[in-house]
Formats: sequence, C-alpha cells, structure tokens
Amino acid sequence: MCIQGEPMHDVMETAPASTTATPRVLQELTETLQRLRLGGPFYVLLWGLAGLAGNLWERARWPFLVIGVCFIVLTIIRFRVRGLPKGSSKCSSDVEMRKRLDAIWMLLLVNTALWGGAAGWLLLVAPDESARTVAAVSSYAFATAFAHNFPMRLRQALLAIGLIYLPTLAGFMLVGSRVELVAVSALYLLYVVLALRRSHVEYLQRLDLEDELRRQRDLFEQQSRRDGLTGLANRRLFSSVIEEGMATTRRHGDALVLMILDLDHFKVVNDSHGHAAGDICLRGFARQLQQAFDNPDEMVARLGGEEFAVVIHGQALEAALDRAEAFRIDLVGTPQMLDETSSLTLAVSIGVAVFDPARHADVDAFYRDADAALYRAKELGRNRVCTPDIDS
Repeated sequence: MCIQGEPMHDVMETAPASTTATPRVLQELTETLQRLRLGGPFYVLLWGLAGLAGNLWERARWPFLVIGVCFIVLTIIRFRVRGLPKGSSKCSSDVEMRKRLDAIWMLLLVNTALWGGAAGWLLLVAPDESARTVAAVSSYAFATAFAHNFPMRLRQALLAIGLIYLPTLAGFMLVGSRVELVAVSALYLLYVVLALRRSHVEYLQRLDLEDELRRQRDLFEQQSRRDGLTGLANRRLFSSVIEEGMATTRRHGDALVLMILDLDHFKVVNDSHGHAAGDICLRGFARQLQQAFDNPDEMVARLGGEEFAVVIHGQALEAALDRAEAFRIDLVGTPQMLDETSSLTLAVSIGVAVFDPARHADVDAFYRDADAALYRAKELGRNRVCTPDIDS
C-alpha cells in the first residue's frame, strides 16, 4: 500500500525533569562516609591511655567513665551511619544528599568537641607531665588527621580542628605550662590550618578533574551513539533501541512501527551544489524530521548518507502512515535555505513496516520489511509513503 494524505499536527509531550543528585555531591557523601569510621576507635583508645597517664581512675573516676562511655557511643554511631539505600542515589536529589552530609558533620563536630573538652579537663585535673604529653600528642594527631581526611568542607573542618585543639592549648596556659610548649602548640595549630586549606584546594581540584573526565566520557559516549553531522541517533543506537522495542512488544503486545526514509535524488544536490550545500540540507531535513517525531516513545536516527529512520512505539500503523504522509507533504512545502538568497526543495520516499513477532525473528528481518517498503516507494515514482505488503 502507498498513500498520500493531508498534513496533521502532532501533540508534543515533555518528559518530567530529573532531580537526581550531581556526581560531586554523591562523591562527597561516599568519601565522608568511608572516612567517618576511621577515627572513632582511636578516640576511645587514646582517652583510655590519657586516663591511665593522668591516673584518672583515682582522681576523677566517674567523669572519666562518663566521658569514655560517650566516646564509645559516638564510635558505635559512626559505624552505624549508612549511606543512601542501594540504588536510591539514582533518584535522590542534591538536597537529600546535603541533609545527610549535614547530619554526618554534626556528628563529627560533637565528637571533636567532646575530645577538646575532655582534653582540656584532663589538663586541669591532672596537670602532670605524662598527662600533658598524652593530651598534646593526641590533640595534635586528631587535628592533623582531620585536616587530611575531611577537607571537603573548609568551614566545618576549621571549626572541628578548633574544637579539638583550642581547649588543649587553653589548658596548657591555665596550668602554667612553659611558654615554649604553648608557642610550639600555637605554631603547630597554624601548620594544621594551612595543611587543611591546601587539602581543601587539592580536593576541589580533584573533583574538577573528575568532573572533566566524566564530561569527556559522556561526550565520547554521545559521539559513539550520535551522528556527527545531524546530532541524531546513529545506526548503533538505532539498532539498540529497535531491539529493545521488539523485546517490549513481544512481552506486552504494544505496536512498534519502523519507518525508513531516503531523500530522493540527493546525489544531484551534492553534484550540482556541492557537499557543503548537501550537508546544510541534511541538517535541515534532520531538524524537520525530529520536530515531526519528537514524542517520548519515538526516536529519529540517521542510518548513513541520506537514509534516515524513525522508530515509533505504541502507535498503530494507520496513525503512523498518516504522520509519515504529513511529514512528506510538509517537507515538499518547506524549501531548505542554503543561504539568504537560494534554497532547495527536497522530496523523500518513506517505507513503513509494523513489527510482527511471527514474521520478524530479529532486527534484520524487521528492517528488511521496512526497506522493501522503501524500495517499493522508489519503484512507484518516489516521493511517497509505502508499506511492504500492500501496493497502492
């Protein structure tokens, strides 16, 4: 069957926008969770060592035990914090991710504040040399580790280091430690702050680099599945989509229509006007075809040269034939502008086939039917729409 008909208007639908999280936020959450568990047990161990060095079991048993229990509880919480449920990162927004990160940072700040307060209190109740050494070394270690492990958020990390370090420094001054120790501690705090700033800059640079690598990967992926001249899907993507459509139709029985389109006498355009003009025509044709078949369940592809394809899922053959005919008429009535003063009128032959599971065992068989319909349209004089099994 070959038809000609009147133009018709298509209803355009817009798919809902995605609200998935950006890779940067997802990566920050992943890395923060991985490092969250590192420091917890060390707070417990070093507090026990500090109590031993300061003889807190004899001097202040109950405060020492209460603080120790708090460190144990915080360590357990740090190990029990989980990321998003498996697979949910694909549907989670940046807002949800940031809320979870805010909660994790609050836990970190509570933990560091507890250590700072405990270390300062230790210096006040046990101002001997061994207690001072444990408090100083532990606070130095925790501050340094924090600067290198949690550079993701500069302000929160600075606050955490201050909560760890400043109570220890204040304790040194209150118990009358030597000026040299106080000065060295202050200078080391400056070093830790500078190290944090450097770590933060390096972390952001790494994220920028990974963003660029992702962009390049996506670009290469797009180039491998898109036609370079028109931006339409290429034959590789076309084959994948039509194969998936055939599988869906076999399961659910929905209609699946394939159109093969070939511009009539296009070689004359290249020979008479040059390949640059031919490329302009191909791009203009592609835009017009994409506009005519731009619903969510439709895909337009360039198969090569002047041959194009349209895959339509969920629409009956009769409706697809009407739309193909409407496009053919609209194409003839819309000259392709080569420049401000010259234009070319294009015509197209279209073969249309509907998927039949009993007849089409694979993509090649389905394609051959649509291609046979296209060949019939050309045999009958071109510039028409045909099906493979019924002549007009």
